[in-house]
Amino acid sequence: MENKDLITEKAIFLFSQKGYEAVGVQEICEVSGITKPTLYYYFKSKAGLLEYLANTKGKELLGKIQTALTYNHDFIKGLTGVLKTEIEFARENPDYFDLHSTLLNSPEGSEQRGIYSKIIIEIQKTFEDFFSASCNEFGNMRGKEILYANLFHNNVLSTAILMTKGKLEYSEEVVYQIVHSLVYGMAN
Repeated sequence: MENKDLITEKAIFLFSQKGYEAVGVQEICEVSGITKPTLYYYFKSKAGLLEYLANTKGKELLGKIQTALTYNHDFIKGLTGVLKTEIEFARENPDYFDLHSTLLNSPEGSEQRGIYSKIIIEIQKTFEDFFSASCNEFGNMRGKEILYANLFHNNVLSTAILMTKGKLEYSEEVVYQIVHSLVYGMAN
C-alpha cells in the first residue's frame, strides 16, 4: 500500500474514533508507521489531510447523492435511491461514514467545519433542491420542503449508521418502511 493511501486510511480510522481535534499529527504518523516529514510531504498539515479526504471521499459521496437525487418526477424512487446509495456507501466505507456524520455536525467556526463546509453545503443543497422540485407535484409540501429535506437526510444518516454498526439489518422492507413513513406518515 502506498504511503499516501496508508496515511489516509489510518487518519480516517483515528478521526472517526476520536474526533478530528483529538488526533494529532504525531499519532497519525505513529499509527501509519511513517515520519512527520512524510505526512507533510503528502498533505502539508493535518488540515491538509482532512481537505484531501473532503476532496476525495467527500466528493465521491456527494456525487453519489447528487446522482440518486436527480429529480425525474418520481419522488418515492428518488427517496429510495438516495437511502440505498448512502447505506451502500456507509457499508463500504464505515469509518469514513462515521467521520462524515461527525463532520456534518461539527461546531460552526471549528477548523474541521471550515474544511468540510463545501461538502456539507452541497449535500444540504442537493436534498433541498430535490424536495423543492417535488413541490411542483406535491403542493402540500410547499413551504416545508427544507424541513422535510433535513428530516429525511437525518433519517438517511441514522439508518446508514445503524446498519454499519449492526444495529439494524438491511432489507428492502426496512428501506420501504423508512421511505413510506416519510411520505405517508408514521401512523399509516
